[in-house]
Amino acid sequence: MLGLAAGGKSLQKWSAARTAAAVHQENSSEIGPRWQRNCGRLREMIRVSASLLFVLLLATACSTPQTARFSEQERADLIVRYYSDDTSYLLKPLMTEAAFLSILDRDAVLKVAKQQPGRQLAVVILIHYNVESQAEAVKHNWKNLLTQVGYQRVVFLRSANGMRVNGLPVLASGG
Repeated sequence: MLGLAAGGKSLQKWSAARTAAAVHQENSSEIGPRWQRNCGRLREMIRVSASLLFVLLLATACSTPQTARFSEQERADLIVRYYSDDTSYLLKPLMTEAAFLSILDRDAVLKVAKQQPGRQLAVVILIHYNVESQAEAVKHNWKNLLTQVGYQRVVFLRSANGMRVNGLPVLASGG
């Protein structure tokens, strides 16, 4: 009887261990598929997010306007770097005093503009204006003045650091 009792306790321990292992295996099998389901959902969310990001980047790249760059410096008959009606620099024809560019007012610039033999292309380089209406008024005024003295085409460029003209962004162009 003692052997049976001892064997019974071993059987109980073995049965308890077997039950614990079975419960652990069931929990593991539930966790495994749940983890895999969550991983699958996460993978799908990443795939959708990546697709949306790609579409967003593509849409913004297509809608970003490409700014035209000026490339006719050699053909220009007159190039003015305009700051105000009292302060402009002539880059073509180059007007200097010693090693410095001459500061000209609007009337002096127009006087030189009238003296140029060719009047096909005039270029006016403008500084950045915080108010668009101010920039439009300056462009309108210069276009009228230069077409009145015979220039066929007037191009407005956005100023940048340095004296480079080719490569500057074109703000407006017309006759």
